[in-house]
Amino acid sequence: MGKKLELLRNLLNEVGTNKKNVFQEGPAPLTIEEKRDFAESLKTFSQLGESIYSTRKIEEAVTQIESMVETANRLVTEDSADLVDNVSAGRHFKLMNEALKELKKSCNEIMIHERRAAMAYEDIAEGLKKYYEI
Repeated sequence: MGKKLELLRNLLNEVGTNKKNVFQEGPAPLTIEEKRDFAESLKTFSQLGESIYSTRKIEEAVTQIESMVETANRLVTEDSADLVDNVSAGRHFKLMNEALKELKKSCNEIMIHERRAAMAYEDIAEGLKKYYEI
């Protein structure tokens, strides 16, 4: 009877078995492959930041587009002597200026979100640097 009682205790305590306790807290241990993948991802962390910090490209593009629209507007109004062409060009440039305002507004929102993303990226980097070399 003593042997059966010990076997039952071992079974309940999962001694000598590979079973996991249903109520076990914490994550499952990482496999060797998962650890290798993580080490490789740490090596590319700084490269990921390059895609986060692309705000300057948007600012430059918007400035260049704005300059193009202004120059085109001036060229068309200077060269156009016909009243009908002036009215038509005025409509076209009114639509282009509205589209330019929308572009600037949208790009401004993108830049705000990119700055937030950059700050979050930097926070993550600081946290990772405490434990790993990146």
